[in-house]
Amino acid sequence: MAYDLTNAADRERAWQDYLWKDHGVLRLNFHNMHPVGSKGMWRANQPSPNRIKWLADNGFRTILNLRGTQPGRPYYDLEHEACERHGLAIIDLPWGSREAPFVERIETLIEVFNTIEYPAMMHCKSGADRAGIVAVMYMLLHEGASFEEAIDHLSFKYLHVKQGKTGMLDYFFEQYRLANEAEPIDFLEWVRTKYDRQATHDGFMASWWGSFLTEKLLRRE
Repeated sequence: MAYDLTNAADRERAWQDYLWKDHGVLRLNFHNMHPVGSKGMWRANQPSPNRIKWLADNGFRTILNLRGTQPGRPYYDLEHEACERHGLAIIDLPWGSREAPFVERIETLIEVFNTIEYPAMMHCKSGADRAGIVAVMYMLLHEGASFEEAIDHLSFKYLHVKQGKTGMLDYFFEQYRLANEAEPIDFLEWVRTKYDRQATHDGFMASWWGSFLTEKLLRRE
């Protein structure tokens, strides 16, 4: 059940849950915020209500929530309320950090990138994995960047760690790189005509050995 943020006690409970259960306390002064390309897109970790006000005050128009639609979660209720209060559009986009991407979700990104108002900011929880893969998609699909330039957004400089199950994201792009090297093909054409999601998932899982860092310590979604 969603928090009733008009109730002072419920609002305080939501804020405490955001700080401690959602690890928001770690993000109060660290935002992992970086530009993506040159057309007004940014990436970051989960913004607090105060951070959303800062974004609005600095001219941002749209937030892309890559954690999906989850009413009743403190981060979700507080974020949506803050966006409404400060006049920011927010779009919920479900993305996974440990699964091969769904083609329909990639197709949805094309429409979103082409129709939202900029400046815009995409975020997941940590700003590392889901924000990373969607940033790569943005560079390839919207800015027409080279693969080498785009794939840099899925790297440790943004706190992405590929040794655990989040390495699925790297494996996905590696399948495209290998296919493109064998016979040059545009990324979107590859997604639409060559990409086999189940085979990509199975291929990665067959070689995955696990990572204590991402699965036990960081506890990313």
